[in-house]
Amino acid sequence: MATQPPAAAPPPKTKPAPKPQPRKPGGDRIKAEPRKPKPKPAPPKPTVYQPKKSGDIAWQYPIPGAEERSAIRSCPAVDHRHRLYVAMGKTLFALAEGDGVAKVLWEFPTPAHIPGSPSLGPDGLIRVHSMDKNLYFVTEDGEEGLSPVELQEPLGWASPLADDDANTWVNAYSGGLLKVDSGGETKRNSFFRTRQKFDSTGFIYKGVYYVGSEDGFVYAISISGMRGRITWDHLKGQGKTDWFINSAPAMSPAPSIIIAGRDEHLYAFGMNGKKTWKVHLRGQMLASPVVSPEGDVYVGVSTLKYGKRGQGRLVCVGGEPHKIKWEFKASGAIESTPVVGEDGLIYFGDNAGSIHCITPEGERQWLANVGSPVRSAGTIYKAGRVVFGCDNGTLVAVQCSSQGLASGGWPKYMGTLGQSGTPAV
Repeated sequence: MATQPPAAAPPPKTKPAPKPQPRKPGGDRIKAEPRKPKPKPAPPKPTVYQPKKSGDIAWQYPIPGAEERSAIRSCPAVDHRHRLYVAMGKTLFALAEGDGVAKVLWEFPTPAHIPGSPSLGPDGLIRVHSMDKNLYFVTEDGEEGLSPVELQEPLGWASPLADDDANTWVNAYSGGLLKVDSGGETKRNSFFRTRQKFDSTGFIYKGVYYVGSEDGFVYAISISGMRGRITWDHLKGQGKTDWFINSAPAMSPAPSIIIAGRDEHLYAFGMNGKKTWKVHLRGQMLASPVVSPEGDVYVGVSTLKYGKRGQGRLVCVGGEPHKIKWEFKASGAIESTPVVGEDGLIYFGDNAGSIHCITPEGERQWLANVGSPVRSAGTIYKAGRVVFGCDNGTLVAVQCSSQGLASGGWPKYMGTLGQSGTPAV
C-alpha cells in the first residue's frame, strides 16, 4: 500500500521588512523635523509711575534689567517739542513722555558705539559721531538728513558742535579741529592743526571756538576764515592751566570762560585769554562746571582712596568774591554735571545711585534713589521733569518743581537744551 509523503512544514513566521527610508540625492537620510521652539515670554510691561511730589520717579526707559545695555554717560538733546534725543549704545533714540511712560518715537541705528552727546543744529538736524568714524545727520523724524561723513574716531570726552550757519565742528582724534560744512562736505586735512588733542567738548561764541586741550591750555580758535587761527597767545600764559583738561568749559555772565582743570583748580579766563581768578578745590573734578545767572559756579568734586568707596561733594564758588561759599556732601563720588532750574534749584547725580536736589544755599530739598550710578549730565526737558542717564543703561526722569532751565548763566552741560555749542547770550 503506497504511503503518503509527509506534509510540508509551514514556513517560519518572519517580521515584515521595514519600509525603505527616503534618502537625499547624496544618500543621507532625511532628518526628522526639529521641534518648534517654545515661544518667548512677552517682554515685561513698563512700570507706570504716579509721581505725587518732587523727587518721585516719573518714568524710566528702557525697563531696568529687561535687556543688557551700555551705561548712559552722555546728555540728551531736547527740541522745542520737548522731545529727547539720546544716544544708547549704537543707537540714537527719540523719546517723548506720554501716559506716564517714555514712548519711543523712532530709532536710528549706527554700526558702532556713540560716545558723545547728540547736538541739534539750526538746520533741525541731530548730529552724532559714531565709533565707525562717521558723523551722522538725522532729521527730527528719524530719517537720514545728509549722507554720513567719514572723519576719524570720536574722542570720548568730545561732542560735535553746530554753529549758527549749520557748519559742524569735530575735535580730531589726531589733534586739531575738523569742519563739515552745512551741505555735508569736508576736506581731508584739518581746518586747524595741532599736535595736542582736544579731548573735551567746547563751545562757539562770536566766531571763536573755545576748547580745552590735553596740553593744559584753553584754545581760542577763530573759525570765520578758510583756516583756523589761534587768538590767544599761549607763550604769554593766556589760557594756561597746570594740567590737562577734559571737562567742557562754561561761560559766566562777566563774560569769562570757566574751566575745571585736572590739577584740582577751577579757573576763569577773560575773553582776552587772561586768567582772572583761580580757586583750589581738593579732589578731582570729573565732570563740567555750570554757572547760575548770578555768576555762582557749581561743580562736582570727588576724592578717591584705594580700597574705599569714592566720596563726592558739590562745591559752590561765588561769583564775587571768587571763594568757596559752601560744599554739599553727596552719597558717593560725583561724575555728573549739574543742571540749574529757573527757580535756582540745582540737580545732580552721584555714583551711589542718587539724584540730589539742593537749594542755592547748599541745603537739600530732596533725594531720589534710582538704584544705579548716575554719571551723566542732567537736563530739564519740560516743566517739572529733570532727566539723567544711569549706568544700568536707563534714562530716568524725576518730578521737580523747576519749570525749565535757568534763564541766564550757563545752566547745564553744553549750555542749552539743543546742545549745539552756541550759547544763548
